Amino acid sequence: MIEKRKTVVVITVIIAVLSFAAVSQGQEEAPAVKVKGGMGYSIFGKSTIDIGSMNDKLESHGYTRLSENYFCVGGGGHSIIKNRWIIGGEGYSLLGDDVTSDNFNASTYVFQGFANIGYIVLSKKGFSVYPLIGLGGGSMRLTFTEEGASYSVDEVLTDPKQCAQLTAGGFLINLALGVDYYLKLGENEEGHGGFLLGVRAGYTLQTSQSGWEIYDNELFGAPGTSMTGPFVRIIFGGGGYEKED
Repeated sequence: MIEKRKTVVVITVIIAVLSFAAVSQGQEEAPAVKVKGGMGYSIFGKSTIDIGSMNDKLESHGYTRLSENYFCVGGGGHSIIKNRWIIGGEGYSLLGDDVTSDNFNASTYVFQGFANIGYIVLSKKGFSVYPLIGLGGGSMRLTFTEEGASYSVDEVLTDPKQCAQLTAGGFLINLALGVDYYLKLGENEEGHGGFLLGVRAGYTLQTSQSGWEIYDNELFGAPGTSMTGPFVRIIFGGGGYEKED
């Protein structure tokens, strides 16, 4: 089922990219004056990841289920080359809700980072539309602690197993379609600067996954968990461009 969903999403993204490319042929072309520079921005949004198998395991041991919806917060930046190509990178954390059993709490933390390349297929009146692909990786951490417990340094040194932390990671591909609006705040003969606001929507694919580990030691019998899923992100920031000679 998951593989079919991945295939449908990939095909949809390809069709969308080709459609925008076709439409762009009749739209405003890139400016004749070439510029160089870039943008830096903050990233906020929502991501969904596939953790159903881990949820089944947690529930079988008396825990509430983890939410598959995560709040995204991070940052990134990019440069535009020859008025069309977008080259950049981004990194962010995915923050989820804690889950509990009668005696323990479990918290999740996900980090993802990508190197991005995109191509502006439509540019008009400050707006730009572009497909974007990101290659990178991510890790997921699941930490278990005893509810309401407090420890002294001596207790931890005597028995370090006061909590458990499980980790897993893998190679990720981001497929997205972005729409940005660039508002010029100042311009002179050398270039211009301004404010950037954008929206990106797409899908993250996890193509490979390491097994779950506990403190760098292999964990046997752990269910598969994937950072695969759709996302919507808002970016805002600013920067500037200089005119090339």
